[in-house]
Amino acid sequence: MVGAGAVGGFVGGRLTEAGREVDFLVRSRRAAELSRDGLRIVDRDRTEVIDVRVVTAPLPQSAYDLVLVSVKGQALPAAIEDFKAAVGPDTVVLPFLNGINHSDTLTRAFGPAVVGATLTIGAQLDGDGAIRQLFPGGGIEVGELSGASTERVKAIVEALSIPGFTVTVPADITAAMWLKWVFIATIGAITSLARGTIGEAAAVADGVAFAEDVLAETSSVAHAAGFPVSEEGLAVTKAMATASGAPITSSLSRSLLAGQVTEVEAVLGDLIVRARELKVSVPRIEAAAFALRTHNARVAAA
Repeated sequence: MVGAGAVGGFVGGRLTEAGREVDFLVRSRRAAELSRDGLRIVDRDRTEVIDVRVVTAPLPQSAYDLVLVSVKGQALPAAIEDFKAAVGPDTVVLPFLNGINHSDTLTRAFGPAVVGATLTIGAQLDGDGAIRQLFPGGGIEVGELSGASTERVKAIVEALSIPGFTVTVPADITAAMWLKWVFIATIGAITSLARGTIGEAAAVADGVAFAEDVLAETSSVAHAAGFPVSEEGLAVTKAMATASGAPITSSLSRSLLAGQVTEVEAVLGDLIVRARELKVSVPRIEAAAFALRTHNARVAAA
């Protein structure tokens, strides 16, 4: 598991609990923290402490069966250098990153070793290094980027099928990745501009209409790119994005409010680039990206 933040720590911790042999590749500071305190997952007032195995770069030239990549998009190039020694002829590289661009980056580095995936969990990293569980379990979709049905995908499904997690193989993993991208970009843009929850945004005048317009922008990019969102997918995303009273936030808005660097380029920036190439207008997404980029610059300067 490359990274032990909210995503890598939560998924890797649950895999470890289920008896899988997992090594966490982390920076030296996080390695010391995990060695000292264990991997801590907090569910309301209960804290689980999981003993985990940690490694740091440089890695020895020793191939792993499966490399799960869970870093933020902006950290991916450096992470590739850190874990490339773990990728052998039969290694599978499976990314749990937001957006789509990471697939191209990883494929350039590792070719056919890369498969596609989506991950749905509820977790965030607290300031003390503990991982706070927002809802139990999770969902994983995995598939060959080519669309082929292969034995290695079946092996991945078996390896990741643990208590509380649902692992499925969609007919088109790239389309599934676009569907998730539309969802997280919609929720992320709304909550970042509102600097609050979906429920708070829906409660103001024209809040619901604004959310619907954001969804229209994100889904129009997917449609122009050749991956139209199904009516069911649109209905689910619309219901979530306009839910009155819902405490729904996003990783973008949580990082924003915590004064941390946000993953704006992977979630919104790349979507804007593709929209411009496809001649699709996305002014609300551009406004959200402008606000988050300004925030990131402020954090970097400080």
